[in-house]
Amino acid sequence: MSRRFTFPPLLASLPIRWRLALVSFGLFAVLLTALGIIISTTEEKILLANQANILSQETSLAQSQLIVTKTAPTQSQIISFSSMRKEVAVSIVPIVKGFDQNQNMSVAVLTPEGEVLATNTGNTSISKYRALPAIPLTRSFLQQWLAEKSYKLANDDQGQRQLVILQQIIIWDKTVKTTPDNDIAGYKKGLLLLSIPTTTIDQAISITQLTLALGIFIVLCIAAALTLPLISVALRPLRELERVSSLIAMGTLSLRLAEPPTQDEIGRMARAFNSMVARLEATFARQKRFVADVSHELRTPLTGLGGSLEMLLIRADNGDEETRHHLLNGMYREVERMQRLVTELLALTRLDEGYMKPQIDTVPLAPLVTEVCEQVQELLCGQELSSQIPADLPALRADIGQLRRVLLNIVENALKFTPPTGCITIVASREGTEHIRLEIQDTGIGILPKDLPHVFDRFYRADPARTRLSQQIGGNGLGLSIAKDIVEAHRGKIAIRSTPGEGTIVTLWLLADAGDMLSKHSPTPKGN
Repeated sequence: MSRRFTFPPLLASLPIRWRLALVSFGLFAVLLTALGIIISTTEEKILLANQANILSQETSLAQSQLIVTKTAPTQSQIISFSSMRKEVAVSIVPIVKGFDQNQNMSVAVLTPEGEVLATNTGNTSISKYRALPAIPLTRSFLQQWLAEKSYKLANDDQGQRQLVILQQIIIWDKTVKTTPDNDIAGYKKGLLLLSIPTTTIDQAISITQLTLALGIFIVLCIAAALTLPLISVALRPLRELERVSSLIAMGTLSLRLAEPPTQDEIGRMARAFNSMVARLEATFARQKRFVADVSHELRTPLTGLGGSLEMLLIRADNGDEETRHHLLNGMYREVERMQRLVTELLALTRLDEGYMKPQIDTVPLAPLVTEVCEQVQELLCGQELSSQIPADLPALRADIGQLRRVLLNIVENALKFTPPTGCITIVASREGTEHIRLEIQDTGIGILPKDLPHVFDRFYRADPARTRLSQQIGGNGLGLSIAKDIVEAHRGKIAIRSTPGEGTIVTLWLLADAGDMLSKHSPTPKGN
C-alpha cells in the first residue's frame, strides 16, 4: 500500500509559494553542498595521488643507482634474495634522501618481516622515531600493501598526517663474493618506507573548501533572494485561479480565467477550469430552468384542479349532472398530466443514477410498432398514422418496455405538432450488418434551426410561449430527453432533422439480433 506524502505541520500551515521556495532552496543547498564535497574530495585524491607518484619516481631513481650488474634481476630472482644487513640499509638512506626536493621526506628501510633497519635520522627505534607514521609493520600487512601498490594515510606520534608509500628495493652487498655462474649473488632485498607530511595538500584543500563554502553561501544568498519572487511569478496564474474560484463560489459563474498562450500544465489547467465553470454555469442554468419549468408544469394543473374543486365546493354546478361531470373530467385530465410529469421525472432520475438498466431480450419490431400505433389511436385528431415494416426485418436486442416508451414519446410528440390534415409514418430498414434504422416521420410544423440542437435538452421547448396546435394538450419537454437516454443505454443512437413548415424526422439506430440477422441473410436452399 502506497503512503501519501504529507508536509510537516509547520510547513503545511505556510502558503504554497513559501513551501515551494523552502523545498527548492533546501534541495538547491543540498545539491551545492554535495557538489562542493565531491570537488574537494576529488581534488584531495588527485593531489595525494600526484604526491605518491613523485615519491615513487624518487624511489625508482634511487633504485637505478643501486643496481651494479648489466642485467637487472627478475622478480623470481628477487624473491630468492635474502634480507639486507643493517649496515647496507644505512647506506641507502642518504642516496634516497638525495632525491628529496622539499627536504621534508622521511625515509625508513625495513626487512620483509617489518623490522626497521635504518632511518634518515639514524635512529632505528620505532618508539623514538617521531616522523615514522603509526602503521602496523607486520609481514602480512606489508605484503598486502606491496600487492596493492597504493599509498596510505597515517598520523605520526605528533598527530601530523603523513602520506606513506612502500616499495621493494634491492642493493648490492660488497661483502658477498660472486662467481661467474652467479653474478647476482651479492644482491640483498628490503622494503623502503617513504612518508611526507600532507601539510601543503591539506592547506590547498582547506583553501578550496573555504572558497567553495564562500561561493555556495553567495549562491544560496542569491537563490534566496530570487527563489520566492520567481516562484511567485510562476504561481501568479494559481493566485488568479484562487481569486476567480472564490468569486465563482460566491455565485459569479460568468467569470473566467485569462488563459495563458502556453501549452504547459498551468495553461491546460486554466482551459480545463474555464470549461468546468462553463459546464457548471450551464448546469445551474438548466437546473434553474428545470425548477421553473417543473413549477410551471405543476402550477397549471394545480390551478385547474383548485378552480374545479372550488366550483364544486360552492355548488356552482347548481346540481346539474352534466356540469359536474365536465368539471370532474377536467380534474381527472389534470391529475393524469401531473402523474405523467412525475413518472417522467422519476424515469429521468433513475436513468441518471443508473438504476434503469435495460433488460435486453429479443424484440420483434413489427408487433411492437403495431401496439404503439394502437395505443395512440385515441390521440389522433384527424392525422394519418401508418407504418412500413419489412416482413424480413430482423428482431431487435432491446428492453421491450423501455423501447415502447421511446416510440410512444416520439409518436405522441409528433402528433402534437402535426395538423389534422398531416400524417405520421414509422419506417424501418436494415442499417449495415448490426443495426436497424427506425424513422418516425411527420408532416408537422417542423423545428427552427436555432432550436434543433436543444430538442434533447430537458424541459426545452421550441415555443417559448408553450403554445401547441389547438387540438393538442401541451407537453412538458421531457419526452425526447427520456428517449435519448434510453436509446443510448441500449448502445444505440438517436438523431433528429427538421425543415420548418414541412415536417420532422426522428431517426433511431438500434442493435439487431445477430442470430436473426444471420438467418434473414442466409439463402434458402433450392430443391433438387
